Amino acid sequence: MPEWISNEHLAFGFATLLIGVSKAGFGGGIGILTSPLLTIFFGAKPAVGRLLPMLLLCDIIALVPYWRQWDASNLRNLLPGGILGIVLGAFALSQINDEMLTKLIGALAVFFSLLHFTRAGLKRDDPIEPRFWHGFLVGLATGFVSTLSHVGGLLTSMYLLMQKMESRRFVATTTAFYFWINLLKVPVFWNEGMLSAETVLADWPFMPIVLAGTLLGVLLNRRVSDVWFGRIVHGSVLVIGIYLLVKTGNKDFWWW
Repeated sequence: MPEWISNEHLAFGFATLLIGVSKAGFGGGIGILTSPLLTIFFGAKPAVGRLLPMLLLCDIIALVPYWRQWDASNLRNLLPGGILGIVLGAFALSQINDEMLTKLIGALAVFFSLLHFTRAGLKRDDPIEPRFWHGFLVGLATGFVSTLSHVGGLLTSMYLLMQKMESRRFVATTTAFYFWINLLKVPVFWNEGMLSAETVLADWPFMPIVLAGTLLGVLLNRRVSDVWFGRIVHGSVLVIGIYLLVKTGNKDFWWW
């Protein structure tokens, strides 16, 4: 491997590819792995800061093939809580314990995934009806957690999947919501020193990888049936949730 290609470069390249594939193809469920992965190489705050420009770029690219296919009523329900969650997250950013947050997200991932498979096993196929207070609370939790670690989208994904939304509509809705959440986090991260002109310059060489991952994600979304789509998303969220719980419970886990 050339000397100018470091482990940090490889890890960030893999993370950006994963972001594109997961956000454009599967609504962001698989991308929850990227923040914990990059924390190993960059530290928590620098990793979260470096990911934001890539996430925002991916949102913009992914909106093109899914333009106006989103569910407007869900966006109206989610965004007010999401904005409040970002405000609260900005206050907590310098205080919250990273290990506690990771365990919480892992536990929620496992819980919602098992809930989905239990519902399927019991043949209860009735989707939940979206309500404003449902969306407000999910948006609040998403905005808060996403400000701290970029993993809050898991909550939104689980909420929308429980509505049994068609896959393209689901991805369009999550992408549009994440775009606004990520855009509103920019001034917060800039104020905390986690985002700067130097951050954007460091991310610049990896932007073509985001484009490639996004196009691959769109292709996969069109080729995977709605039934398998739900299984893939819920299965990946379950595995990732267990992964996060194990990781925070074992300090040596990263070095297997």
